[in-house]
Amino acid sequence: MISVLIPIYNYNAVTLIAFILEQLQNTDIQFEIICINDASTKFSFENNELKKFKNTQLINLDKNIGRSKIRNLLVEKSAYNWLLFLDADVLPKEPTFIKKYIECIQKSEDKVFVGGIVYSKNKPEKDNMLRWVYGKKREEISVEKRNYKPYQYVSGANFLINKSIFNHIKFNEKINKYGYEDVLFVEELKIKNFKITQINNPVYHLGLETNSIFLAKTKEGIENLLRLNSSQILKGENLKLLRTFKILKTLKITWFFAEGYNVFHKYFENNLLGKTPSLFLLDIYKLTYLCFINTKYKSI
Repeated sequence: MISVLIPIYNYNAVTLIAFILEQLQNTDIQFEIICINDASTKFSFENNELKKFKNTQLINLDKNIGRSKIRNLLVEKSAYNWLLFLDADVLPKEPTFIKKYIECIQKSEDKVFVGGIVYSKNKPEKDNMLRWVYGKKREEISVEKRNYKPYQYVSGANFLINKSIFNHIKFNEKINKYGYEDVLFVEELKIKNFKITQINNPVYHLGLETNSIFLAKTKEGIENLLRLNSSQILKGENLKLLRTFKILKTLKITWFFAEGYNVFHKYFENNLLGKTPSLFLLDIYKLTYLCFINTKYKSI
């Protein structure tokens, strides 16, 4: 009935799978758990323990194929019509996590359900503060607010989808760089009028990157956003960053913001890598960097 699909990259997924497996075994449904290790260099020994788990399959790849391809591959390997996608670095908040998703399947005619993401109330160490602050303020969203804009608050870290719907969309494998594959997937759902139902069934996001890694991945994602938009793959109508950039472009003042990155990026980074990062400065940093790389590479 349900296939739990978990891509793994450099993370110990044993605790998550054990937690999910215990919940699944307390139901009367058919299930499988499929994990694909995307050529990780860490935690291979620990994750190989998954081969001993009931109804659990671990596939180890020799070559990294990326976030879009691995999700499509997980679906290709799946046997059941309901697909529960979870990232390896999450942990369900409640022991009723699986039960709630099963109730959605049994009691609703909807085909796409998003459970949400939460973060620990305890502040992390200074080196992980930026990712935690961003998660608490931008990703930990109440179900009421998520249902007000259901297509805006979707993460591949925790969602349930019927295979028939997934096969109409799939993750775009042209995205071979980091970032925005989830946004494009949701954009396609919206274009094809597939309803998204937001529910209160969150997972804790545990895998907090260091400030420097998160900032580097943010910049990489912005570069990918520029490529995807310039090639007409991603419209990005739900992305405030892209909407603002297009306004600046229309006004022909992207050069001014690009110069702002040149002059002030060290100041921004000093704040963002410190113990009290400002999300306002992060937004300015992202916008000025987008203008900077647009001016530098003349991609649009």
